[in-house]
Amino acid sequence: MSLASNVSLIVATLDLQLVRLLRDAIRTTDLAGARQASRGDLTLPPQTIEPRPHVHPEPVFDPRPVIHPTPRFEPRPVLHPIPRLDPRNVIPAPPCECEEPHEHISPFQPPWRQLPWKPCLEAPPPPPPVIKVKVYRTDTISKGSLIDFFI
Repeated sequence: MSLASNVSLIVATLDLQLVRLLRDAIRTTDLAGARQASRGDLTLPPQTIEPRPHVHPEPVFDPRPVIHPTPRFEPRPVLHPIPRLDPRNVIPAPPCECEEPHEHISPFQPPWRQLPWKPCLEAPPPPPPVIKVKVYRTDTISKGSLIDFFI
């Protein structure tokens, strides 16, 4: 026998034992309950139906609760991220005795003002070198025009 068949036999045996134990437990409980119960205990007591509660023809309203003193709802506080100043309370600053700003001239020219080439005023630039291209003509003109007849 293979290992798989041995395992399946063991599992089936355990399942059978579990079913037998459950049936024995149910049978034991039924027998114990039958010995303790008498014939009168198995019947249900009679049910009594109570009448519905009486509803008044008109609804009754209780007085509304009143809170003294009356609550006051104030507006929400407004928070300003920058403190506000009243222009009437601002004191003007004294005049500053600083040097007047002057334009700083750099010895270097910024890259956006530079030309990508230097202007040539003396002689025109030499012409670009000529690249010689050698063209090879294929023999397609004579191909297919010769027909050989071997008779």
